[in-house]
Amino acid sequence: MTLKDYLHSFNITLEAFSREVEIPYTTLTKYVYGQRIPSLTYMKKINKHTKGAVSANDFYSTVSSEDWEWRITYERDFSHATEGAKKILNNIDIHPLAFSVVVEMVSQMGIDGVSQFKNFISALEKGDYQIAAEEMQNSKWGKQTPKIAKTLAKKMRSAS
Repeated sequence: MTLKDYLHSFNITLEAFSREVEIPYTTLTKYVYGQRIPSLTYMKKINKHTKGAVSANDFYSTVSSEDWEWRITYERDFSHATEGAKKILNNIDIHPLAFSVVVEMVSQMGIDGVSQFKNFISALEKGDYQIAAEEMQNSKWGKQTPKIAKTLAKKMRSAS
């Protein structure tokens, strides 16, 4: 995805992005409008800040429009699910694998849906991934989507 498309998709101003990545505004403007290609140092900053959505290839127009559309949709959805999982867990320190399960659950059910898994969240607070997995599978969601619930429960159990 081009840097211009990224900024537009996330409603980020050029000025704000310039401050965040610590690249001079005038330099960044030249990158956005195709007048220059970023140096390696600046490219690394841009790539890291956009979580890979904007890469060096994007400055050479080698990525198809379908690819960037998919990547930006994925990045936006993943960011929302990750932020939702953080809100639900409220600073509970859990295994990264268990956290990834919560992110997937939020992606499917939303924050409100996963927030209602009180026993599941309680098990995570205690670090009991076995009970958390059981709560997932025994839930209404687990019965409605048994294959997904079984797969994620298995992943949750492996966090132990």
